[in-house]
Amino acid sequence: MMRYLMLVAGIVLLLVQHFVATISAETQLFIFLGGIIVLGIPHGAADMLVANQTANIKKIGFSKIYFLVKYLFRLGSFAAMFWFFPVIANFLFILFAAYHFGETDLNNFKTESFAGKLFVMSYGMMILGVILLSHFNDIIPLFYLFESGRANETLINFISEYRYTILSVLTVFFFAATFIYFTSTEKASFHNDHFLMQLAILLFILFYMPMVIGFTFYFVVWHSMLSLKNIVHYLNINSKLSNTVIIKQLILYSSLAMVGILIFGWSGMMFVSSDAIMVYVFIGLAVLTAPHMQIMYDMYNSIRSQKKANSK
Repeated sequence: MMRYLMLVAGIVLLLVQHFVATISAETQLFIFLGGIIVLGIPHGAADMLVANQTANIKKIGFSKIYFLVKYLFRLGSFAAMFWFFPVIANFLFILFAAYHFGETDLNNFKTESFAGKLFVMSYGMMILGVILLSHFNDIIPLFYLFESGRANETLINFISEYRYTILSVLTVFFFAATFIYFTSTEKASFHNDHFLMQLAILLFILFYMPMVIGFTFYFVVWHSMLSLKNIVHYLNINSKLSNTVIIKQLILYSSLAMVGILIFGWSGMMFVSSDAIMVYVFIGLAVLTAPHMQIMYDMYNSIRSQKKANSK
């Protein structure tokens, strides 16, 4: 039901954008930042709670200090990669984000096999491909804010020229991976038989929505809402944490994350322009992807293991 409500909201927003009143760039940025604060950051701020729950389920020890040190090390390593090897870092970010998005959206599918993981990756690549490639001309000026972007102008121009060819390849990859998955996975189902219909509507919204609003709709509304729903359900296993405690913890860790982002942004001249704000928020999300994806990957593995154990 939640997915249908979000899709309806997306269609309404799309109709407003194209037939009622065009959403200004300033309003898009305001909606984006507001969504990041309200939903985007909280779904990532739950990482310590999720990691602790995974340790409890596996019946192994958990140290907050060790967790934070390892988390910050991964974060710092990925940030350093963005600084010294931006092209490689962006490529890895796209792969990490694609798998993470696919794993969240396809949580109800059995994806333990190689075919399942291929299915997950192809799904996430399709989502990112539609968001980024169909609006690539809007993204190019953001690359040129940095010396590394200007230094890789040839690569950027190549992607811009062949963006729809690349998107077509990703589409073929997705349908091939989907076919392989459903023909090789025993008892695989389309889960209410609406999987492809939901995806088609979602991609339609993302393709025709402006890039900022489209990314906001997918990342903040769609992905973060589904993630928070899964996270709360996971943390409620064995009823060790009440929803009130979970909400209080999310508010606390979200506040700490916001302080860190503001310090990072202020030191990096984040607030000199709206484009700079957008770029630094994207970089912040990219840097957080590496440690966050691992924790969520462990969570979904734990959920699948419990489902398998309960079905026996």
